[in-house]
Amino acid sequence: MVAIAAIASIGGGAALAADHAVAISGFAFSPKAVTVTVGDTITWTNSDATAHTATADDGSFDTGTIGANGTGTATFSTAGSFPYHCKIHSSMTGTITVEAAAGGSGSGSGATTPPSDTDPVVAASAEVPLGSVLAVVGAGMFAFVLARRRFARD
Repeated sequence: MVAIAAIASIGGGAALAADHAVAISGFAFSPKAVTVTVGDTITWTNSDATAHTATADDGSFDTGTIGANGTGTATFSTAGSFPYHCKIHSSMTGTITVEAAAGGSGSGSGATTPPSDTDPVVAASAEVPLGSVLAVVGAGMFAFVLARRRFARD
């Protein structure tokens, strides 16, 4: 419980980014319109037997080709409206509306596409470094194990 309280206090009310799902089925995006907050990620899942893309009309994001049963993602760093389409099937369209995060300006450079699994991945957090959270959780677990061992001997 101490570790949970410590983690909650470190967060200090920071908003967490969310992951939203869009299905690709029957040569359509569902839902066709999605509203997210700056920092959120959308994951498109293709259940068609044919490959598709989710590509911003303004070029700000592109999932690349999403094969059958595959997924593609984009993370949004700027507020605004982002109409998109499938580059392979131009009749497939949708719109992402990105709202500014509470207390944020929403300024940035649009949407970003995460690196492929062959690129090195460096996770960064503006609020709480992952190492700090892991250290607090680890310390709490260590204290718990020591306490259990001590009381198990008595």
